[in-house]
Formats: sequence, structure tokens, C-alpha cells
Amino acid sequence: MDGRHRIVVALASTGLLAWEACAADALPAGFVRLRELAPAIAQDMRYATPFNFTGAAVPGYGRSECVLTRAAADALIRAEKRLTGQGYGLKLFDCYRPARAVAAFTDWVKQPGGQDLGRIFHPGIARGDLVAKGYIVGNSSHSRGSTVDVGLVHAGGAASPTPVDAGPCDGPFSTRPRESSVDLGTSFDCFSEKSALGHSGITAEARRNRATLAAAMSAEGFRGYSKEWWHFTLAKEPFPKTPFDFVVD
Repeated sequence: MDGRHRIVVALASTGLLAWEACAADALPAGFVRLRELAPAIAQDMRYATPFNFTGAAVPGYGRSECVLTRAAADALIRAEKRLTGQGYGLKLFDCYRPARAVAAFTDWVKQPGGQDLGRIFHPGIARGDLVAKGYIVGNSSHSRGSTVDVGLVHAGGAASPTPVDAGPCDGPFSTRPRESSVDLGTSFDCFSEKSALGHSGITAEARRNRATLAAAMSAEGFRGYSKEWWHFTLAKEPFPKTPFDFVVD
């Protein structure tokens, strides 16, 4: 191959790599990265880290990034602005969830042994019982891109990094996973009856904080889930029957 041909091949290869990079960075039509629209909203995409109930990063989460439909992202930004006037902000724990991640959860339940942070996330409940008790399901509204798992932080407060260890998720505020200085009764993804929105076994302060979060999300078009204080789905979601499986990258 002469020098001219080598240059042509090199340029073609460079162009291909550039196209591949653009393709890898693209999202399906109608989806956005929240950070690009609202970088100030706190994120701790827990399934991209080992600190979740499985004890390992979950398939489909290539990086820690909140991806949502544009409609859900816009509504979330409005909820954040609403809360700012009350001295709070949002903290995202999960957004769009690839269908392969949902399948990985159900597979994990069926596999005895292996990694498991049950002492933190499902204290007192056997791993094999999580599906029967409704804590893990075979499909998720998260895969449609308009559902978020979200908590509260104090506006302007120091960011809390991803925890690495803790006591039970439904234990005292001082010993459970430290996600925020705002007490919400349990930590995120706590497989416990105390995670139910109106549970009476949490402090009055935690109930008020849950109500504050729920009110702001409801005002901007999100529906809550009675068994999980952190879970909200946009009522008018753009893909109400379409689960997606692209990688968060």
C-alpha cells in the first residue's frame, strides 16, 4: 500500500471512530441527560455503584447518569424550583432503568449465595422472598424513562457521597445509609414496611419531609407509589407502554 492509500485509510478510520463516538453518545429520540439541563440537581445513581441491594454495579448502567424523557426532566426541574423556595432540593437515586437491569434483579433473587447487601437493604427479609413480597418485580415503569427515585436535601448543603457501609436501612437515622441531612424515615431502596409513604412507625419530622417531597412532585405532574416514598412516575408519560433497553452511557 502506497503512502496516499495509507492516508485515505487512516482518514476513513478516523471518520468511522468519530461516527461511532457520536453514536455511542446519542440517546433515543425524546430522551435527555438531566445533568445537561439541570447540573445543580444532586445525583447518586445507585445502581451504577456497588452500594445497592445486590452488592454490585447493575448491568445496563455504564456510568452514573440520570437519563429521562424530556417531559419527565422538565417536570422534575420545575419540582426542584418549587422546593428551592422551601429550602430544599432534590437528590436522584435512579431514573431510566434499562430492561436488562430489571431482568438482572429477578435473576439475582433466584441465585443463592453471591453478593448481597441484605443486612442493609432488606433486613429481616430473605433474599428469596423479595419477589413474593412485591419488593422486586419482573417489569418496571423506570424502563419507560419517566419514573424517578428521588429524595430531599437541604438547599445549599454539602453533598453526601455514595455510602460504602451502614446499618439497616430502616434503623435510626444516625446509623442507616447517610444520603442526606434530611430524615425521610428510611434510606432509599429500603425493603421494609417503613418505606410506605404513610407508615406510622417513623418520626413526625420524617412524615413531614415525605409530605413535602410528595406535594412538590404531585404539583408538577408526578404520581407517587404508596409503598415507596421515593418512587414517582410522570402521569402523562410519553411512552406509557414502551420499555427501553439502551445502556446508560
